[in-house]
Amino acid sequence: MPGAGIAEIYFIAAMMILIMIFSIVAIYIFFRTYKREMREKELRKQKKTESGAAESGEPEEENVAR
Repeated sequence: MPGAGIAEIYFIAAMMILIMIFSIVAIYIFFRTYKREMREKELRKQKKTESGAAESGEPEEENVAR
């Protein structure tokens, strides 16, 4: 079959491009989720320190310095 070699090269190139697109999308989703979880973790930590300071009656700065 004439042109079978070039068709195979096109197929391999297309698969490589598809794999690169999937990889980039997966990395983007991973980092987006990671940043969201770190933000939520920081908010939970702040709420915990604020509630701890409110319970003890101490200002927040002194409670964090311990």
